[in-house]
Amino acid sequence: MQNIFLFISTLIAYFTKSITGFGNTLVMGSLFSFLVSNRVTTPVDLILSIPTNSYIVWRERKNISLKVVIPLSIMLLAGIVPGTFLLRIGSDWMLKSLLGVVVVGMAVEMWTRKPSKASEKKNNPLFLVIIGVLSGILAGLYGIGALLVAYISRTTDNRSEFRANICCVFLVDNIFRFFLYLYTGILNKSVISTAVFLAPAVIIGMYIGFKVDSKLNEETVKKSVIFLLIASGLVLLVKSIFVH
Repeated sequence: MQNIFLFISTLIAYFTKSITGFGNTLVMGSLFSFLVSNRVTTPVDLILSIPTNSYIVWRERKNISLKVVIPLSIMLLAGIVPGTFLLRIGSDWMLKSLLGVVVVGMAVEMWTRKPSKASEKKNNPLFLVIIGVLSGILAGLYGIGALLVAYISRTTDNRSEFRANICCVFLVDNIFRFFLYLYTGILNKSVISTAVFLAPAVIIGMYIGFKVDSKLNEETVKKSVIFLLIASGLVLLVKSIFVH
């Protein structure tokens, strides 16, 4: 029964990813938490994310903007460096709670934003630098990509560009963490066997998702992204408070 639940949860997670370009970690983290620990969920999701992000990047390769990907990738990797220091001087749950509030706030702003205002913000270098740096550091600290999603949504014009760039940045993170997890021993035989068992669910979910995506309009996908951002922010906020 547990294996069936994990299989279906994974299918839903990667169905979501194939449409929006992200959300698999949010869905798997939330559903898997009922049965398995985060020490299992995170590395399993990492193993499954590498081929899926690689496929989406290849599929949308014509829409990749190196001007977006390279700076964000550098920020993302650099965010790991100050992680220990920041967590020592501040309370972990308070930092995560603050991030949850910020993510929800940005999602609401995206929901209510007018097109003209979006264009103005897209061309504001200071705004992009501030959000970009925060996105990289917070994603590096907690492995959370919500701010990266909000940032890239402001620098792309359609869902193909969005998926291409967000998955390219995630792929850089995946490769880095893969070797880090190997070095620290987090990737073990149990994790790998679980990932192999769930691989068919990923393939099925991605296949169905791409079929559905071809029939969706830009506005529907945009609303899906905003909904997932709000959900990820709320989940992060609630978990931080209750764990504390």
